[in-house]
Amino acid sequence: MKAGTPKRVVLCDDHEIVREAVKARMASATGVEIVGEAATAEDVVKVVKAKKPDVCIVDVELPGADGIEATREILAAQPYIRVIIFTAHAQPDLLTLALRAGASGYVLKSAPSEDIARAIEVVASGGTFVGTELSQGAGEVEKLLELTPREREILELLAEGLRVKQIADKLSLSPATVHTHVRNAIARMEVDTRTEAVALAVRFSYLGAGGKV
Repeated sequence: MKAGTPKRVVLCDDHEIVREAVKARMASATGVEIVGEAATAEDVVKVVKAKKPDVCIVDVELPGADGIEATREILAAQPYIRVIIFTAHAQPDLLTLALRAGASGYVLKSAPSEDIARAIEVVASGGTFVGTELSQGAGEVEKLLELTPREREILELLAEGLRVKQIADKLSLSPATVHTHVRNAIARMEVDTRTEAVALAVRFSYLGAGGKV
């Protein structure tokens, strides 16, 4: 994207009044152009294919497929698009789901217009934006996202109450290898013990279903 080129944005919210409010709030924002709208996950995929925006702002609560699933579908259809989840909910577990689905931003509907415009600018430039209400949680979630599938699998089993020897037997690994994975997970998550690592992952609903949501 050339410097100074307006960021092309598609809005997806099932409430027209919300879409109109966002458009009104962005009318005075420099460098933002609303190029399309949608009310459902199915429709937004069609709109992004047609309009080829830089950024798509997606509500979490949509009829049919929700905003998390919509994010996956948007990125499957147009991988270059950056998605911002737009929600009324300041929930760490929802932030986790959004980032794992591939979203680059998470902004509350109560956020000031400046935050929305800033989020668009940041994600369009390749960054990640999380509103101030969840900024501390975002750092913790990013650490969780660095876990390997094996590290996550072992944390899941620890959370279920299995001991290292039981995990080793279940996964056909040596106990030493399990300990190595646990140490690596602790280092990635920047905590001191495996109990803290498991607690942090559980807190952000990061464990379960093999890492899928």
